[in-house]
Amino acid sequence: MPKSDFINGPNEHETNLVRSSDAFLNEQQLAARHQRSVKTLRNDRLRGGGVPFIKVGRLVRYQLSDIEAWEQANLRRSTSCRGDD
Repeated sequence: MPKSDFINGPNEHETNLVRSSDAFLNEQQLAARHQRSVKTLRNDRLRGGGVPFIKVGRLVRYQLSDIEAWEQANLRRSTSCRGDD
């Protein structure tokens, strides 16, 4: 598989691959980063919401690039902003 051009982004075959250079956080680390409980993260996963995650056996891991993308997508300028403005 050819390497992606970082200027143009990943090619169509690489968009769903895990980047080997990407850092991973566990539940406790993400909970601390977002100042939320681990239970809340688990509830988010159960409902299909929240930050995308990876399961490795019984372990749950969050890719740092996914966390940052989710945070950016949920950035709001006011409490009345729905996110699509």
